[in-house]
Amino acid sequence: MAGSRSMAVRVLGDTDVKNLITMRESVEVMTEAFGRHAAGHLSAPARLASPLEWGQLIFTTGAYSDETGGRIGFRVYDSAHFGSGMRDELVAVFDSDNGALLGLVAGSGLGPLRTGAIGGVAINALAREDAVTLALVGTGKQARTQLQAACEVRSFETIRAHSRNASRCEAFCREMSMTTGVEIQPTTSAKDAVAEADVVICSTISDTPVLETDWISPGTHVQNVGPKFQDSCELPRELFESADVLVTDAPAQLADYGDRFLVAGTPHIDRIVSLGNVITGDAPGRTDPQQITLFCSMGLAGTEVALADRLLILDANAAG
Repeated sequence: MAGSRSMAVRVLGDTDVKNLITMRESVEVMTEAFGRHAAGHLSAPARLASPLEWGQLIFTTGAYSDETGGRIGFRVYDSAHFGSGMRDELVAVFDSDNGALLGLVAGSGLGPLRTGAIGGVAINALAREDAVTLALVGTGKQARTQLQAACEVRSFETIRAHSRNASRCEAFCREMSMTTGVEIQPTTSAKDAVAEADVVICSTISDTPVLETDWISPGTHVQNVGPKFQDSCELPRELFESADVLVTDAPAQLADYGDRFLVAGTPHIDRIVSLGNVITGDAPGRTDPQQITLFCSMGLAGTEVALADRLLILDANAAG
């Protein structure tokens, strides 16, 4: 990976992200990253917060290595403007062999792509192979990439979606039906959406549970993308307690949450295993088709760097 220093730093934006890589390729990049993490070749510390007078910068840092060398980098964004529709992120990638800045990815596209791809990795590892019914609770930007990734790893025949904003949900269903090639049905309630679903994806900003535990059928895989804290959680505590398998992508971030995490201080915290270890077989995932599996998406640090690095390589190859 080491090379001569370039005078011009490559900078990619949202259009580049969209044109350079597919969701399928992004899921593959994330799968490789989790394999590296499990093998100790990807460093993923907890995120860092820098409070400022007019905002708060959040940094996630990470590094990884393979047979050709190493990469190190970070992502930064202003958490004070969450949900503004204008917030951008910046990912920087350095060559860890010589400290050269290899490139930057700026905008709002890489983050949801990476989070969605991580969701695809989790579904592939934890959902039943014969899963054909998908439910979405929440229809924002994260739901779009979660849905796209889910459809890359399972062949869903029925997809239902619910949002508190009915018109937004209907628009989402129209748009994503065209994107996925599967007709997505809007529902008037979250209960109707998740009824007998094989996979349930919750990607909301709700402080209170958007579904009830007894709505979840045996054999279902549930993805928790939104809040997961004692005082703010989109899923009920009982679901965390009753799920047969609990998995997270970011153990260091979970540890950093401490007492704030929903089931902190209970025996269930010790049941949570790493997605990377499930993928490599070092930790059990689903072992029975009737099990309920629950994935807590926290955002493994270093995965932004891995995806940005792949984008920079693809861009360089395209440029010749």
